[in-house]
Amino acid sequence: MSSDKSPRITTPERIRTWINFLWQWLTDPNRGFKWLKKTSWFTGIAFAIFLIVWLSCRGMLLNWAFNKAVAKLEKKGYALTCNEKGFTWLFGVHLKGLSLNYNQPIPAPNDTLPTAQKAIYKSLPNTPVFACDDLAIGLNVWKFWDIGLSGFETEQLSLYLVNLPNYCNYCGLMGSDDKPEEKANPNKDPIVNLFRQLESYIGKAPNYLEMRDTKMSLTDTTGTFSLQLPNTLFKHKALSMQLLATSEKINSEKDKKEYHRQRKSDADTLPATTTKSVQFVLQGDIDKDDLTGHVSITPSKNQKFVSIPLVLNGLGFQKADFEVTELGESFGAIHADLRGGFVGLQVNDERISDTLVQVDSANGRFVCDIKDGFFELDSQSSVQINHINANIFAQYQGGNNPKYALNIYMPRLKANNFFASLPVGLFRNIGIPQATGTLEYRFQFAIEHEKPRDCILESKMWPSKDFTIVKWGNVDPRIINGEFTYTYWEKGEVVARFQVGESNGNFSRIDNISPDLTRCVMRSEDPDFYHHQGFYMDAFRSSIAQNYSQKRFARGGSTISMQLVKNVFLGRRKTIARKVEEILLTWLMERRGLVSKSRLLEVYLNVIEWGPGIFGVTEASRFYFHKNPIDLNLGECTFLASIIPMPKKVRWFLDSNGCILSNNGHFSALRRRLLAKDSGTIDTAIFQVCIHPDAWTRLKGPAKKRDTTEIPYEVFEEGELPLEAIEQNEYD
Repeated sequence: MSSDKSPRITTPERIRTWINFLWQWLTDPNRGFKWLKKTSWFTGIAFAIFLIVWLSCRGMLLNWAFNKAVAKLEKKGYALTCNEKGFTWLFGVHLKGLSLNYNQPIPAPNDTLPTAQKAIYKSLPNTPVFACDDLAIGLNVWKFWDIGLSGFETEQLSLYLVNLPNYCNYCGLMGSDDKPEEKANPNKDPIVNLFRQLESYIGKAPNYLEMRDTKMSLTDTTGTFSLQLPNTLFKHKALSMQLLATSEKINSEKDKKEYHRQRKSDADTLPATTTKSVQFVLQGDIDKDDLTGHVSITPSKNQKFVSIPLVLNGLGFQKADFEVTELGESFGAIHADLRGGFVGLQVNDERISDTLVQVDSANGRFVCDIKDGFFELDSQSSVQINHINANIFAQYQGGNNPKYALNIYMPRLKANNFFASLPVGLFRNIGIPQATGTLEYRFQFAIEHEKPRDCILESKMWPSKDFTIVKWGNVDPRIINGEFTYTYWEKGEVVARFQVGESNGNFSRIDNISPDLTRCVMRSEDPDFYHHQGFYMDAFRSSIAQNYSQKRFARGGSTISMQLVKNVFLGRRKTIARKVEEILLTWLMERRGLVSKSRLLEVYLNVIEWGPGIFGVTEASRFYFHKNPIDLNLGECTFLASIIPMPKKVRWFLDSNGCILSNNGHFSALRRRLLAKDSGTIDTAIFQVCIHPDAWTRLKGPAKKRDTTEIPYEVFEEGELPLEAIEQNEYD
């Protein structure tokens, strides 16, 4: 039985049929070849006419466009000139002697301006805003729907920008502010939008760019930043660039005061201007279509080192390599996968360390997502410093209640490799010890803007069972177990130097000190002293919360162990290196139980400063109350404990009769803590404390300075352990 339906024709069969039909039509001598011939003739004639018209009229079009630009800029107060205009090849524009001048004269500086800023006006040269001896631009017109640059070449290009009060030579070129503002679109992320625009601009950049002898500068009220590019070449994907950047910053009165505050000598002064420069060669391969590539930075000719003081004082390296393996938009954010690092990295910044810090190699991988009000460094990210490798996670969430988080994890590593990998110069005081066993470390931190007191802070190092220090560096903390020489430094000078032990008549053993004093000191400085291993995390959390809320460093979190390590071994200069040394040495000392808690507290009470030039509990108790430490009452102990944080300002805590002021915050807070603990057994009248009249008379006079002539000594650098202290204490 036959069907009335016709057979179904598939899509591939239809395509094959059309191809066969088109081929037959083209190969038909009576139709196809005639059509091709006519089309070719028509296209050729049209192209020839276009070339004739273009070649004959392009000069006129160029002059018309240039004159139109001249007229438009003249209305804005600028003069555009060109010595020679022409074309190269078919669609290349060639300009010689191009110059853009600002017609407004440089005004006289205002008398209210600082002297350094007045000098800027007088030093401004009368040069064009923009000038170029030779400029060649190639146009890519084959994609007529998206015309772009095929080449860009300059010779001796200069860009000189000035933005000062009452004078700005480029502000008139920035467009009008009278345009109606676009309505904000809540769905548009400004960071993602900026990335899209940048991606579009880079995509239209020419495949060939060469700039020779290029100079740019920007001058404003803070100083001058200039950039020189002797040779820049980008051809297809290969990039080669020489760069010299110079910053001449005018130092404000605030900068001078801060500099003066940090100097050891009052004779040191900050100059009116500070000049910094960086010079290097950059080479690599960059794919402008997907924004990936690899670049390396090396020293310029006749240099062995790249110095970058513009970022951080004394920052430099021998070589740097960076690679972008992924950069694009993903799920509404900018996703990037970056790798790179430095060889021969070094930092010579007094905020980091008072000596040169060196790292043989520092590398990292950073996988991050960025959008408006959000940043996340994925846990795949890692940093490697010599042999130390650690995974990093960081996150920031903006909005009305910003949140911050940071996690660091160092997998188990041989202890010797850990200590050997520590940056040279970062541990100049304690040196690099040698050890056996392994170490593992984890750090966790999180804080919420509206709930800073609920912040998370955990820092823990796990040593293996066989971990031990085989050889100490410059400092052996076991020295505290015996008699040693203590030296107190201040602004680079020795203020006090004395023996800590029985040979010193002012030394008091722990059992000869009032228990009330040890209780008050611990309640004030370190409530969990006998239970922690060098670090009181609750105090750290409270300090972070208070400092975050007050937006300043208002409170520290150092334990008694940390303070003792700082005072005995490291000196008092506030640098990141000293703090890291303090943490590491405290951990080694407490973790291994090298010094008993009782001995630590005993030494602490005998070396700390209790007033201007007053050191140790014996001197303090005799100076303020004409008593021995064992005879102090609770009120007197509370007073002594309350002045530990600011011993040199003790006179401001007392009234005209030498009695405790009622608004003495630290004393009152400590008294409240004691009463809250033992309110039923304490007579509050005991807190009405007055120091001895002789002490009050001396405090009102010049600051007391200890006579250091009793013990001969050699002057040694701040934080360095006295030689005799090491010689008198030998350990197995």
